[in-house]
Amino acid sequence: MAACGKAELVVALVNNMPDAAKRATKHQFASLMAAAAQAMCVRLRLVTIDQFQAKTDAAFRLLESVRPDGIIVTGDEPQGAAIANEPLVPALARLVDWAADNTLAAAWSCLAAHAAVFTLDAVERRRLRRKLSGMYECTVSSDHPLLAGLTQSWLTPHSRHNSVDEAKLWSKGYTVLSVGPRVGVDMFLKPVRGSLFLFLQGHPEYEPDSLYKEYRRDVKRFLTGERPDHPDVPVRYFGRRADVRLNALRREAHDLSPNEVLAGIDAAFADGPAHPRNPAATRLYANWLTLVAERKKQRAAPSWHDTAQRGAA
Repeated sequence: MAACGKAELVVALVNNMPDAAKRATKHQFASLMAAAAQAMCVRLRLVTIDQFQAKTDAAFRLLESVRPDGIIVTGDEPQGAAIANEPLVPALARLVDWAADNTLAAAWSCLAAHAAVFTLDAVERRRLRRKLSGMYECTVSSDHPLLAGLTQSWLTPHSRHNSVDEAKLWSKGYTVLSVGPRVGVDMFLKPVRGSLFLFLQGHPEYEPDSLYKEYRRDVKRFLTGERPDHPDVPVRYFGRRADVRLNALRREAHDLSPNEVLAGIDAAFADGPAHPRNPAATRLYANWLTLVAERKKQRAAPSWHDTAQRGAA
């Protein structure tokens, strides 16, 4: 996405992910923005969360020099049960405050969404009994331009240990845009001062192999003793025949070498159904970029008062 003149939109991507996943996350959002931009001129500027965790204003000076129209803030793996105890929360709280006054729109993903609603309205996440992982059906629950062109329901990737309560969000003035029978709230929205905040519990930015890589990573952690339990197979992802093979591998994991188990996961993914980029994700972010562009145009337009004064002169 090259620079393209006065109509350019600048979007800052604040990447919270650890070093091992930072590059993949950057690629996910960069490719999604490229697909969603269509005829719009969009420049993606990258900022790492490490700069915000340093107790300086350097990161905010960087953002102010970039002057983003919109900002996307990624999630990260949760470190504990209570959101207040997450190491990223102090930095994200500052970023929430900055984005409310300095952007036209902001998108908060997964842990960043949970940190943002906790910062804004003390909405606490709750721990799920089992991790949500897979492709889950989500359905429109409110009418909003961000959902224009989407079908009534679609599949979107979810990968999380925590959730926020729908009734609590409504009571705090949020608009819930989409929900799912298995995932609860999918996306929700709230104007915050001069910006429009979009919150996503799912991961529409995920690429076709993202859930496979996460599942393989978590199985490897189990095999090496880094986690106590074997992860569940992602829902509606590998395919039925592959699910049977993967569940058999799960039962036999203690009798096989780690390499045999991981090779079986690789084979299941290779033999499973193709996963093209989710068209709902491209449409959602195309709508988001359009909304940012419209808000930028409105901000640049002369006010009615100024127009009237010029007409009277």
